Amino acid sequence: MSTSITVVTTFSKSGYGEYGKRMTETFDQHWPQNIKLKIYYEWMPYHPKLSSRVEWIDLKQACPKLYEFKERHKNNPHANGLKPGADANAKRSYLWDAVKFAHKSYCVSHAALNATSDLIVWLDADVVTHSAIPEGFIESLLPQDNYCAYLGRQKIYPECGFVIYDTRSQYNQQFMEDWQDMYRTDSLFNEIEFHDSYLFWVLQKRYTERGMQSHNISEGHPHRPGVHVFINSPLGQYMDHLKGKRKKDGHSKPSDIYNRHSADYWNKIK
Repeated sequence: MSTSITVVTTFSKSGYGEYGKRMTETFDQHWPQNIKLKIYYEWMPYHPKLSSRVEWIDLKQACPKLYEFKERHKNNPHANGLKPGADANAKRSYLWDAVKFAHKSYCVSHAALNATSDLIVWLDADVVTHSAIPEGFIESLLPQDNYCAYLGRQKIYPECGFVIYDTRSQYNQQFMEDWQDMYRTDSLFNEIEFHDSYLFWVLQKRYTERGMQSHNISEGHPHRPGVHVFINSPLGQYMDHLKGKRKKDGHSKPSDIYNRHSADYWNKIK
């Protein structure tokens, strides 16, 4: 019996034009036909070219608790990028931008808690799929008896531009409810950082102590601390993650690549 898979993502109105349109079109072009895509939206573009396997989910209707959190903290500088204890004029950072990254946390958890697929895959909206993904590749990244698969990094929190969750796991419901509870109770502000990747890391370590198994996709693929691990993992054979300023370039930088892939895509980057 084949494994059913749904990919989940979200983006803002401006993000759609900058990178979301490219992400959805390349997904539809290169991912196996039996894999679905759910897009959680606040603003839905007119996009007639996408196939019927792409589903649009009204984020506000699906996740009302997200909007309660956003309203509660809209004027809280420490929930919008300012490090707790920092001067009001200090530079803001994604590390403490709880309001922005709450969208991702709620989309992931809502999809996993209401899944009709065996696997839920979170995929950042600034990922480009440059080559055809073979059937069986995605599920091969999650070994049996593991709840999730993620891109581990040295010394810091994982890269969460791509994460797989097995909704059949005994850990799925409580893991995702605990993630939402961090926002409902504001307990995420007890952590060192407030973004989704750090909160995932907190939960992943907590549940590992309870016996949950998870798989580091980066394991066995050497990478440098804190660098662009996504494209240097097996995912790079089929995808490119346009993090930060790479969005404007339309591809990762040559200096990002140290584990070479055979895909023609990488030979064109100079």
